[in-house]
Amino acid sequence: MSHSDSLPVKKIYIDSKFRRHDSVSTSNFRIDLPNTLKLPDNTVFYVDDVCIPHSWHTIEAGVNDKLYVRTVLNGANTDYVSTLTAQNYNGTQLKTEIDAKIRTLMFMGSALVPNVSYNSQTQRISLSITGHDCKVMTDIELQTISDWGGTAYDVNNLDSVNELLTNTSKVSTIGTTATPVQFYINLQPIRNVYMRSPNISTFNTIGCNGESSIIKKVPVSSNSGDMIFSNVTSENDFLDCSRATWKTLEFHLIDVNANYINLHGSNVSFSLILDRSV
Repeated sequence: MSHSDSLPVKKIYIDSKFRRHDSVSTSNFRIDLPNTLKLPDNTVFYVDDVCIPHSWHTIEAGVNDKLYVRTVLNGANTDYVSTLTAQNYNGTQLKTEIDAKIRTLMFMGSALVPNVSYNSQTQRISLSITGHDCKVMTDIELQTISDWGGTAYDVNNLDSVNELLTNTSKVSTIGTTATPVQFYINLQPIRNVYMRSPNISTFNTIGCNGESSIIKKVPVSSNSGDMIFSNVTSENDFLDCSRATWKTLEFHLIDVNANYINLHGSNVSFSLILDRSV
């Protein structure tokens, strides 16, 4: 890289605490710069000094809180949608929550009894229902099924808990009293935070969902309640912003499914370092 003497500024510090009042959240916000910046030709930028609080929950409302269960008796199906409480969980707590919600939803005074257990050594939750076959419907099934008899749902927004249960095959496994269906639980629903901006780059990246506006991928390297840090790791980790005009900058923090990450009001910060390409 060459010297940056001709640039209007060298570094911009961003903190969502100072977002515009019309911003949606701390993961979907806009920042007004004090001055309009007109960037010359061959200008590039780096995203550095990233600091993101690991403040989202294991289960978030409207993201991954729905459990779709089908019971089968003598060839007859009965379908249910259960909404799990949005909060953090360990394996035992998630087992208890699934058991409680299924009992409340299905088994008011009936002979149907759910059997939910958790093995901490294998990290697997097992589910069966006395006297019935059962299955937890996969996303693929829910998007293609024609005989669903439970509460209606949006096939484009399932908000299912299936990724936490690693219930991601094409066809769900049938559980019986003798052989319960088992799920390996993954309590880290977000592996990477994707930082996106629709108005500061020339859009020369490709995201997992075809996005062209991702400016940085930040691995989730800290546990819940801790801070995630990320810095520039390569001199090639830059994006072009030649001849751009910057005044109001917009930023989104999303997961791999393009859902905005619920930071519960916690603020993020990072730096934009400007430089000139050779």
